[in-house]
Amino acid sequence: PRWRCRACQYQFTRTTLPGPNPQAKQAAVTLYSRGLSFRAVGDLLGTTAQSVLRWVCGYVDMFCHKPTPGRAAVVELDAMWHYVGCKANKLWIWKAIDRATGRLIDWECGDRSEAAARALLERLQAWSVRLFCTDSYAAYETLLEVGQHYQGKDQTVRVERDNGRQRHWLATCRRKSIVVSKTKDMVNRRMALYAHFHPNGDADPKMARLPLLATPI
Repeated sequence: PRWRCRACQYQFTRTTLPGPNPQAKQAAVTLYSRGLSFRAVGDLLGTTAQSVLRWVCGYVDMFCHKPTPGRAAVVELDAMWHYVGCKANKLWIWKAIDRATGRLIDWECGDRSEAAARALLERLQAWSVRLFCTDSYAAYETLLEVGQHYQGKDQTVRVERDNGRQRHWLATCRRKSIVVSKTKDMVNRRMALYAHFHPNGDADPKMARLPLLATPI
């Protein structure tokens, strides 16, 4: 379509799409992955929390996928709690960490039952795991075979360290946080974004350039 300048009446054809530039969206995803809320990111970039939510979800759905199954000799398992809707509704995030690389290879969001753990373990069969290291939760002893399972906190140091790292970067996962998630799907997206930027290191290094805050919007 043709456009006309209100000041000088010059007619021209617009060659750029309306809306925020890609650098603003890039900065929004980077800042959210560093622990800021949607509202805080929106205030910094001069936009709304709903726009930041839309940009983050679009980035996660396009780029943040679970690792492709390969080979993981030793996998550490653990579960950390979170909230959906309100503090009375607990959601458990079951995590699997490859000890050799420190990568978060899979996770499952559900309740504190054998069903959620079984769903995660069924997907981990594609990784040819030789040994699972867990804490003393009874569900592990029921689901894992003897000889393929070690129970003890002394062998789950890596996954416990990742839990602390996740609580540092994601405000929703802090032990005394007042933040709760609205949907389980959003928790899965947040886990995918955390894995993409932090333990798995799959993000483009350009995404971590916080000086983008100075880019005009």
